Amino acid sequence: MQPLINIQPVLINRERVQEMLGGISRTTFYRKRKQWEQTGTPFPKEVTELHPPKGGALFRYVEVIQFCKDKGLIADAQSSTF
Repeated sequence: MQPLINIQPVLINRERVQEMLGGISRTTFYRKRKQWEQTGTPFPKEVTELHPPKGGALFRYVEVIQFCKDKGLIADAQSSTF
């Protein structure tokens, strides 16, 4: 039996981020991003080096998880389940 290797994702699409944030809509996600930007804590920038596949814009997984932890949207223990 081969050992199980747990590999953390590198990129995450917008739809998955919306699911992480409680299943919010695309419009709500857009409004929240604007709100966070106005309060001085902008959501991580989209990855521009790749064209997004189905599911919307791509973001760097580590940056999204760190942002969510900093905002208190997810707990440290919870971040490993995404």
